[in-house]
Amino acid sequence: MKKLRLNNAMTIYQETLENGLRIFLAPNPEKHSYLAIYGVHFGATNLEFTSPKSKKMTKYPSGIAHFLEHKIFEQENGEDPFAFYAKSGTDVNAGTSFDSTRFYCSGTKNFKENLSYLLDFVNHPYFTDENVEKEKGIILEEYEMYKDIPDFQMEELLHQNIYHEDQKKNDVLGTEEDIRSITKEQLYDCYHAFYRPENMFIIISGNFSEIEALDVIKNKTYPASCGTVKQKEVKEPVRVKKESDVLKTNILVPKIALGYKFEKKKLGLSDMELTLYLNMILTLLFGSTSQFKQDAREKKILTDFGYEWEDEYQKNIITLLMYADTMQPDYLIDAIQETLANAVFTVEAIERLKKVWISSEIRMMDYVSNVGSTLYDDLIDYRELVLNRVDLIREMNKKTLEMVYRNMNFQNHTVLKVLPREEVS
Repeated sequence: MKKLRLNNAMTIYQETLENGLRIFLAPNPEKHSYLAIYGVHFGATNLEFTSPKSKKMTKYPSGIAHFLEHKIFEQENGEDPFAFYAKSGTDVNAGTSFDSTRFYCSGTKNFKENLSYLLDFVNHPYFTDENVEKEKGIILEEYEMYKDIPDFQMEELLHQNIYHEDQKKNDVLGTEEDIRSITKEQLYDCYHAFYRPENMFIIISGNFSEIEALDVIKNKTYPASCGTVKQKEVKEPVRVKKESDVLKTNILVPKIALGYKFEKKKLGLSDMELTLYLNMILTLLFGSTSQFKQDAREKKILTDFGYEWEDEYQKNIITLLMYADTMQPDYLIDAIQETLANAVFTVEAIERLKKVWISSEIRMMDYVSNVGSTLYDDLIDYRELVLNRVDLIREMNKKTLEMVYRNMNFQNHTVLKVLPREEVS
């Protein structure tokens, strides 16, 4: 095994099996629990690719990655993985995003048995016409539940107003029509196309033996590779699709959502560095100690506020999403846009934030779940671990920050107001 050092403080063991499966082990005997993640580079936006059977470019229904995640838990012998893990008090679950799917278990007992079972149930899917039809009802119930949630409605419409071609215009769950159309054969196609060792990885953190973990992993049977799967390249226009919109739904306090699209190549940095600088810009402008937050508290113009970056590996568009609850939506929209357009950064504020971030990176390594999640995010975002994030933070500077900021086009945005049904905009 190859030894890596995370921020010069934690040892990560890395191994790549002959079948291409990548393994990252971060043992810490001082902890009581462990977290094991089995990840795959397949998510809600991977819909058009060469079929493993026909070798023809084929488009699959939206929501199929999420549907497949559900069906992976179906076992031919009828055993329920949730019941298996419950016997040892171990948590098990899975999640699908736009560009990945993860299966994970975490607990304090039966490490080898639980890791072995995790690999077994993911590596051996069992789909039938009957169990696929049954699952449609379960997922459609989930879909109907989310459709009644205002935040879900807001996020879905915001994505539709931002994206022209990118499949992020559809939610991870997919559309009702597409969910109903999914077949057993399509699920097997997607599984064989993406759930192959060279497109997957294992991350384990916490209290376990790296020797025992590697022994379990190496002695498992994995899906055979179907060869290279070519995905259709989607060219997403830089401009947002729709600049403004209004959604009326069952709420008492109005909401706003803003989406900004940026062309990454114009921002002039590697993806790793760019993520740091973009997050620094937002934290300095809208973080808990910012002038914007101070003014918002004094004027009582918002009750909830958040922001996030939306990005995918090797895509040229990065998107900023901002959300807020406010009784003064128009005033707050203007305040956000003015803050973005007239930013001033000081060396003192930058250096202060760097110290906070470095402290957070060091503390992160004390938490089993945070270590696992950080390694997972790195592999999804960059296809490699960021081992020197503390050093990258230390090297951040005002000149580069201002260069990135100058190249951000804040005019390219969409604004969504979410209002109570009875209110007239």
